[in-house]
Amino acid sequence: MRIYLTNKEAVKFDFTQTPYSFKVVESIKLKPQKRGFYRLIEVTKKNRSTIELIEYLSSVLKIEQKEIGYAGLKDKNATTTQYLTLPREIKVDNFKNSDEISIQEIGFVSKPLKIGDLESNSFTIILKNMDEIEYKKFQKSIEKIKKQGFANFFGYQRFGKNDQESIKKGKKIAYSGDRVKNQRGRILVASYQSKMFNDWLNRRLEISKLILEDKKDNFLKQLSPTLYKTIQKTDTLFKLLPGDLGYIFKNGRKNFLNVNDIEKFSDSFKKREFHPTGVLYGSSVRLSSSIAKIVESEFIDYNFNALRGARRDAWVWPKNLKYWYNPQKKSLKLMFSLPPGSYATVLLEELANKELK
Repeated sequence: MRIYLTNKEAVKFDFTQTPYSFKVVESIKLKPQKRGFYRLIEVTKKNRSTIELIEYLSSVLKIEQKEIGYAGLKDKNATTTQYLTLPREIKVDNFKNSDEISIQEIGFVSKPLKIGDLESNSFTIILKNMDEIEYKKFQKSIEKIKKQGFANFFGYQRFGKNDQESIKKGKKIAYSGDRVKNQRGRILVASYQSKMFNDWLNRRLEISKLILEDKKDNFLKQLSPTLYKTIQKTDTLFKLLPGDLGYIFKNGRKNFLNVNDIEKFSDSFKKREFHPTGVLYGSSVRLSSSIAKIVESEFIDYNFNALRGARRDAWVWPKNLKYWYNPQKKSLKLMFSLPPGSYATVLLEELANKELK
């Protein structure tokens, strides 16, 4: 069962992800220039995933899919605006814009876009059937989330329509020992990675909840009374453990550190300076240590080497959060931005205290 740590009072509303109710605009680190080796284009699309978009543009523009650069994958059932790079010699002047796909050239860049060039995603979401009683609950809940953040689970979009089947196929590919050669295979393998991360994160929320409620399971009973009290008195919802691996930004780069002082790092975490992470295990990834490693190792498949692996933020905060309520229509328009790789629907799940599909 998913644990919802920030918001304990469920807000009732209806949400169906469609191009009308779910809009995403990405922000990238690369800035357009007057000259460069690659054209930077802005694409607004509906009812196509980023992979489907690239397949289509590859066919229309007569270029290889690998020549099209992108910073992030965007939802299919949404209206999304994202950036792509094309080789300089590829022109889009004759591309016929439609309601489904529209392209605008905005300049040039010196290198192609890649995963990691995404700065943030801004979301506009429409919630329906929210009466005024639920709206008052929403106001209290969203302010808690704005102030305290929420757990950075992978959303349902990561796993596809048949999530269990995707995870099963991804695990099979990972165990085959074969090199993952195509995008479809990488997505399936990543779904297996992501499932393990979600399970780890939920376990850490469970541990945090037990500490907040001063209840001990077998794991917490192993901690010394002094350490337990130190963790318990920290003023964060997500409780750090000795050996947790996270990062601070130093000179514009992530500087990874292991937690060796609970009070010091928890204070830094509360100030949004230290970012605790969980593992997406792969062939080359750094692991946590000490007590944190005991929990982390329960959710690592050490036979998994199909991808390189990475560390993912365990906790995130929404920025630029705004909302407008229409009492006549019982609808609410919600706007906010999140870091790369974080899911807007997970914030909605925190509000609703249930998983969306």
